[in-house]
Amino acid sequence: MNKSIRECIISYLKYECAKQKSDRVRLPMTKKALAERMGVQRTSLSREFARMKQEKLLSFDGDTITVLNPSILK
Repeated sequence: MNKSIRECIISYLKYECAKQKSDRVRLPMTKKALAERMGVQRTSLSREFARMKQEKLLSFDGDTITVLNPSILK
């Protein structure tokens, strides 16, 4: 099944939010490692994160991502 980068990010965040029991998750790996895990280029991953930040769906700094709109995880 081929998912878009956004769908991969949302699936990953849904998993990590449940695991860490918070809408603010600490990434246990680098964005480069996350991109490799998703099978995408790091620049493509960063570009999608930037789009999602611009759309006020999430915010991030360093190794922490905060889900600003929890409805995306439904």
